[in-house]
Amino acid sequence: MSIAKQFGSITTRMLIILALAFLLIIMMVSWVIETQGKPRISAMTSEIVVETGNEMINSITASINHVDGLAKATSAISGGLPKDNALYEQTIGNLMRQTDARIVGGGVWLDPNRYAEGQERQSFVWSRDQSGVMQRVERYDNESQTPNPYYRDWWYIPAMYARHDHCVWSRAYVDPVSNYPMMTCVKALYDSRNQAFDGVVSFNLLLDNLDEAINKWQERVGGYIFLVDLDNRFLTFPDKSIVTQVTADNPQGEMMTASQLATTNPAFVPIAASLDAVNRELINEAIAKDEGRYTLAARSVLSTTNMNKISEQESQLLSALLLLNVDQGFNLVDSHLVDTVTVPNDFVLQQPATAFIFRMPFTYWKMVIVKPNSDMMSVANALSSQLIRTMLLGFLPILLLTAWVFRRYFTRPLKHMADAVAVMGTLIEQKQYQKLSAHKLPISNVTEIQVISDKTNQLIDRVVENEGALAEINVHLEKQVAARTQDLQQAMDELKASQVQLVRSEKMATLGQMVAGVAHEVNTPLGYVRSNLELVGDNLMRFDELIHHTEQLLCALNDPQSDKQQVDNCIAMTLQCCDDIREDEVSDDLAHLVKDGLYGVDQIAELVVSLRDFSRIDEAKIKDIDINACINNSLVMARNNLKTLTVVTNLAELPLVQCNPSQINQVLLNLFNNAAQAIPADKKGELRIVSYLMDNTVVVSVADNGNGIKEDSLNRIFEPFFTTKKAGEGTGLGLAIATQIIEQHGGSIKVTSNIGQGTTFTLRLPIQQAAHHDQQAPKILFAS
Repeated sequence: MSIAKQFGSITTRMLIILALAFLLIIMMVSWVIETQGKPRISAMTSEIVVETGNEMINSITASINHVDGLAKATSAISGGLPKDNALYEQTIGNLMRQTDARIVGGGVWLDPNRYAEGQERQSFVWSRDQSGVMQRVERYDNESQTPNPYYRDWWYIPAMYARHDHCVWSRAYVDPVSNYPMMTCVKALYDSRNQAFDGVVSFNLLLDNLDEAINKWQERVGGYIFLVDLDNRFLTFPDKSIVTQVTADNPQGEMMTASQLATTNPAFVPIAASLDAVNRELINEAIAKDEGRYTLAARSVLSTTNMNKISEQESQLLSALLLLNVDQGFNLVDSHLVDTVTVPNDFVLQQPATAFIFRMPFTYWKMVIVKPNSDMMSVANALSSQLIRTMLLGFLPILLLTAWVFRRYFTRPLKHMADAVAVMGTLIEQKQYQKLSAHKLPISNVTEIQVISDKTNQLIDRVVENEGALAEINVHLEKQVAARTQDLQQAMDELKASQVQLVRSEKMATLGQMVAGVAHEVNTPLGYVRSNLELVGDNLMRFDELIHHTEQLLCALNDPQSDKQQVDNCIAMTLQCCDDIREDEVSDDLAHLVKDGLYGVDQIAELVVSLRDFSRIDEAKIKDIDINACINNSLVMARNNLKTLTVVTNLAELPLVQCNPSQINQVLLNLFNNAAQAIPADKKGELRIVSYLMDNTVVVSVADNGNGIKEDSLNRIFEPFFTTKKAGEGTGLGLAIATQIIEQHGGSIKVTSNIGQGTTFTLRLPIQQAAHHDQQAPKILFAS
């Protein structure tokens, strides 16, 4: 069975309809998934990320709270102790030695203003040595080794202004021993006797396990996670070398801020901007709560701290933290998400991602989870693929069952019916109507098919019944058709003959209009040829005179009786005649006259050849010609009509074209004459002719600068007998015949015109004709 028949089957068409319907359902399901499912799943994924982020914040906060509680307890103990070195060594020293290994240092930093000189130490500080044992450090009490006292440092001053029970956390810096990031928790110390400020308690917390914890959470969440402190200084990052820098204050290195990273990695700008916005919001909250206390604290922290130890931005953030932490609480249920940022192309993941910004209570650290959008859509994509695969697997059995049902109950009965109808068609074609009764359609259990069978059988009965009448009518109709066909053929032949005669008449009429101009063109060179011949005759008489003197000289030389005087006289006369001829340049004049005469004869020959080529009537002759030659030939024929115009030609080199040269000449001459007649006598006329090759087609453009053609006339100029000339000046057939000639050559003719600017006719002729002209039926010029 051929492909056309296979697709013509009702079963195939039904299966195609079902497949298209199923495809539409899949498209609708995909649309629902894309517009509703994926956004919802993306939102659910975001909710999971947020829940996981809150868990991480709570976990980190719990660890931070351990240090916070330790600082609070140490502050309470130190506030009630007398300032005794041994007592501090016994109590605080034992406490420091029992701390977790992640606490690598700390102690009590007493306010120097509270000391009794020579009796009280300024600080009691412990630090772990290379083996990890907590040892007492006394270098901070030696002012010569510590040019900037600790009580003017950037971590000491904020604790002085803190009026709450929580730590004030320093900025992140790099531990010179372990090379891990580290932060200092400081808590104000108050004298238990008078509650006066007495110094601060500090604990240096090593963040070595923070990376490990972050990596575990990162495996669960996907993407990558990092922490920044209050000033948006990095605590962790997937590649710490990217966010670590060496400064004058920290030659061992310190973590840079998010804004500093954004200056070197523009792709990080959206996240850095969001972190800065969170800090601005923190400052705005503090201003809204108590602007006066906030401003005083910010200025005090900035002015009291050693120069260049703290920035104005950091002092503002610390002041806001000190003010807001008074009312700060911790609830495991609260969400810590503060912003969600779209990252067009994350510089770590190298793909579009979404950043979730979390803020940690008390410390106001920020945690950022950057998750690639592809991960967020992976569940939706997998669900979509699984759903479509399931639908496809479920659709195949339905499709096969439908194909079997249609084939069993529809296709086979219809095929039997089609075979029977085909046999009936053969019998009807053979006019064997009586045999139709033996091929009636059988009964079918499908209602619709049975209806068709009944109607078809009734039609067969009527055909058989009316067989005779139909046969008689058929014979009569065949006779009428044959007669009408003969009449139409005769009319067609007459029309073709009339058309050919009309074309020839128009051509001869055009040729007749050229006769006067051609006669004038012939008379002009003929006149100066005659004049030149008369001058040649006059000059030849001078040579006759020379011959006469030469003959006299010969006679004198041959006559023995001639004396020397006679010979000398003859020689003198002969030489004088030669000199006269030479002085008058008779030979040169004769050469020029002969050359001019030949030029005139060539012009006459050119006109005669052009007239012969134009007037020949071998219309059916097709040959390869150069269109540029036809243009030049027609310009010669129209020379008399174009003598008042400036003719500009721009003829490109063209390939030979298969056409009838006589007919093409007729078209071009008609266009040239129309252009000459369209230019008024008082206007400097110009005729511009351009030829070029475009898309394997020769194009000829004929443009004039005449009055142009009105729009209502422009649409009718190719109609037979339509003319814009006065009565008796034109037949209105020139452009109609030109159009017919060009179309019979497989080309086209178009016209454009602007009133007052001129008209342009554009001819297009294919290089290769589809079939020879003598094998094509001529078109009808005048259709009803």
